[in-house]
Amino acid sequence: MLHILLVDDEPLVLVGIQSMIRWEDYDAQIIGTARNGVQALELIEKQVPDLVISDIKMPMMDGLQLLAACREKYGKIPLFIMLTSYEEFNYVKTAIHLQAVDYLVKLDITERSLAEALHKAQEQLAALQAEPFPIRRPRAERFVMQPFYDRFFARLFNNLFETREQFRNQKNELGIDLNYKAFVVCCCELPDFSIQQMSHEKLMSLYSSTTHIVWDTVTRFLPCYITTLDSRHFTITFCLTEAEDPVYETLLPEILEKTARLVFDYFSVQMICSVGCKVSDPLELYRSYYTARLTYAERSGDQGQIRMYDPKKAESVSSDVFDFASYRQTLTESFSEQDAEGLKQNMNQMIEELRCHPARQFQAMDAAANLLFLCISQLSDGENIISQIFSEEPEGYRVLYRMRTVAEITRWMETLRDGVISILRERKRGYRDKTVLQIKEYIRENLDKRLSLSEVAAVFSFSPTYLSQLFAKHNDCSFVEYITREKIRTAKEMMQSDDARIYQISERLGFGNAFYFSKVFKKVEGCSPTEYLQKLSGGRFS
Repeated sequence: MLHILLVDDEPLVLVGIQSMIRWEDYDAQIIGTARNGVQALELIEKQVPDLVISDIKMPMMDGLQLLAACREKYGKIPLFIMLTSYEEFNYVKTAIHLQAVDYLVKLDITERSLAEALHKAQEQLAALQAEPFPIRRPRAERFVMQPFYDRFFARLFNNLFETREQFRNQKNELGIDLNYKAFVVCCCELPDFSIQQMSHEKLMSLYSSTTHIVWDTVTRFLPCYITTLDSRHFTITFCLTEAEDPVYETLLPEILEKTARLVFDYFSVQMICSVGCKVSDPLELYRSYYTARLTYAERSGDQGQIRMYDPKKAESVSSDVFDFASYRQTLTESFSEQDAEGLKQNMNQMIEELRCHPARQFQAMDAAANLLFLCISQLSDGENIISQIFSEEPEGYRVLYRMRTVAEITRWMETLRDGVISILRERKRGYRDKTVLQIKEYIRENLDKRLSLSEVAAVFSFSPTYLSQLFAKHNDCSFVEYITREKIRTAKEMMQSDDARIYQISERLGFGNAFYFSKVFKKVEGCSPTEYLQKLSGGRFS
């Protein structure tokens, strides 16, 4: 059995992870919890866990310092799974260097992702225990970080960065070098092998091996970034220097032809490449991406595998790019506020606007692709949720990429809209109920304090007005009434089980003085604490 120590300075996170799965179903057991690295180090010494699941940002000693200390003192075991946020790319890199098993993004943790991380830990533990002098083989950092790179470039391709500062911060945190003269996006498509009844595992292995060899080959000639779109489509973002900029129209086809030939020689896979227009600003990559896809759509049968976009058309076509920016802010706000009605209204406006231009298939496709990415990125466990919405489609939500008319695309968007709205409405109800339960739990754990509305609201990052309204709407009494009720209930329990005096009970429950406690007690129970104790001694319990 895998013995696990949980480490996080937020009590709600510890509770949430402990209750997320039935640990025994995964041959695992929580043997302890700690609130910081110093406390965790002491428990590791005493309890000898196999695995530590630790937050990174903690007081006294953070998660990376804890991991480093354990590596120096104990070697490869205990294993570590780190808890991160999307902004902590540099921390993730350090964790990888220190040979952490995996990292989990806090906002996106699900039973499935947690179970997969546990499975990795169990496999590594078994391998380490089987070797007398085991040597860890850390995964290549590029592939570990690939999901973060994909997310970053997908935002560029869909013009989703709100400010240049936001773009610059994420670029720097990821360590992405975009200090080049110009950039060109190439969209690549692999054959659909699913019709050959190849197993899913073999398909994924083939697609993964293909993209790896493409990256290894192209980087011999030019710096680039590979971005995975789905199991058949990926992009190559070429970075051009001063010397390469003037000759890219002849240079890129040569590189791509060599790469395509190598892919075919290794895997018998025909790779189709469509190159978009050149841009000088990385925030303009969405135009290169759009024109690359346009080039693919306008192909004819005799053009071959490598197709270059005509730069003379760039100005006229660029003006036709769907402007998602006008919808992005309101859509994002609707997601963050879980405003299902606002989201529905904005999506309806987008769909109706696209229907007014039935000839602009690429405008509609861009809108749908932007909307898809936004839904996946804004919803916790977004890709699994969107897959469920389109579960009746053999290709899932990726059936979008086979659609050729505005009518088909807008119907797809309606399906996405209805599914997402339904989930948001359900989540909003569940979120509010869960929040009220968490507030009640916090109150019960802190009955020794005065617990003002403003102080508790600050703990949960709410305004006092919102907390008061939320509590009243989802409970049978007000916030103040609930605190009073819980304190009096606890006082009665203490009277029944303890020899504590009234003034002691008053102090323990944060009433300030015995007189005020007696006044509140009589108002709730209809008798004074002394009268209540007399009833207890006579055997008549209220």
